[in-house]
Amino acid sequence: MMNSAEFRIEKLNDICKIEILVHLASAPIAGKLKDTIDEVINKYVCRKILFDLSKVCFIDSSFLGAIVYAYKNLLKYNGKITCIVTVAGVYDRFVISQLDRLFNIYSNLEDGIKYLQN
Repeated sequence: MMNSAEFRIEKLNDICKIEILVHLASAPIAGKLKDTIDEVINKYVCRKILFDLSKVCFIDSSFLGAIVYAYKNLLKYNGKITCIVTVAGVYDRFVISQLDRLFNIYSNLEDGIKYLQN
């Protein structure tokens, strides 16, 4: 699987975990995330994606848009996503954008994996 300075991708059975390795998840890497999402969905045929944002301290709207891009692309395959968020300010961005109503957000990896396995 493709890895970069910004992302680490790992396949956990039928779940693809995309770990975000940067502290500032913003516009400059949102486009790269979309490319990574396309590869994970199309090349690796993942229908369950877990975004690990535990290292992220700030997230902007363009990066949130890239996560919504994954959600919309997986809808046509009956797939699903979840996000792992550990920083309160990052979680608040999901709530303010009402994305917590669109997909589940967890504070730890185990709960996120459990959700995707069901």
